[in-house]
Amino acid sequence: MHLFKLQFKSALHVDSKGSGEPDSAQEFIHSDTLSAALSLAWAMLYGQKSEDFFLNLPFKVSSAFPYIGETLFFPVPCWDIWQDVSPEKRKEIRAVRWISQALFEEVLSGRFLDIDQVHRPCSNLAISPDEKNSTANWPAIPWVITERQRVSIDRLGLSRKGGLFFFALQFFAPECGLYFLGDVDSENEQKLCAVVNFLGDTGIGADRNCGLGHFILKEQRIWSINLPRENTGWITLSLFNPGARDDLQALTRQTAYNLVIRSGWIVNSGIARPPVRAFAEGSYFSAKPEGRILPMLDEKLRQRLGLDHSAPRDFRAFVLPCVKRQKD
Repeated sequence: MHLFKLQFKSALHVDSKGSGEPDSAQEFIHSDTLSAALSLAWAMLYGQKSEDFFLNLPFKVSSAFPYIGETLFFPVPCWDIWQDVSPEKRKEIRAVRWISQALFEEVLSGRFLDIDQVHRPCSNLAISPDEKNSTANWPAIPWVITERQRVSIDRLGLSRKGGLFFFALQFFAPECGLYFLGDVDSENEQKLCAVVNFLGDTGIGADRNCGLGHFILKEQRIWSINLPRENTGWITLSLFNPGARDDLQALTRQTAYNLVIRSGWIVNSGIARPPVRAFAEGSYFSAKPEGRILPMLDEKLRQRLGLDHSAPRDFRAFVLPCVKRQKD
């Protein structure tokens, strides 16, 4: 399993909900968006543009989550990971969206976290007490989503009536950014690194031609994590939409999940993708999920757009084994 750390040279705008509203943005990149960007970059770099390539990608990636320095953050799992707390602390728990790898390893082993014992450098972050000393050089605000006012103009360069709007931008402090995990065989490892570097030059997200979403590959290495020897189920680090190989009865024997609806636009087409419902990152399943790569365009639309592929979206599950215990 490989780790790819991205350090952004410019602001980022990823409307992961596909809402079409420019003032809407998320602070991380969902796996289907990341996988689509990587597959298109791979096709441009190596000339593989067939439908077979996009339906059988030589890599699988997680969603892109935030990091600060050497500390990687993971989404809070969908089940209750906290010890019993007083009503006064429940608001604090709801605010925590990201936990460090040290805390994440505790959760994977089936332990419950104590909100009074963890350290919270920001309201939405939680790290272990042992990691507190590493925060001395951390920025007060690791990343921020702000808005910039813009104006919509017509082809004559004249401002349209009511043409003012706001555009959301995410900025990262130095030594902060996004990372993702990837599964790739040794034969394609160097190719994937080249593709990530190429994507950094071309950009990811909206307004790439204006300089947004450009990054450098700060670090690429083999990633390790302490996993339980025996597990009761699996946690997702990507979006997941069940395919023909998934046994829904086995998957949902014991489960905890959130659902998201994925939509958006086909690149350089102006055509909207059909909405797809998927299980969110941090979902738990009692059996190992597989997922699928789902075509978005039928043959008629492909011919109309002159595409060699159906603009598939990757909803394969990127999972880790874990233990989910019930509270006494």
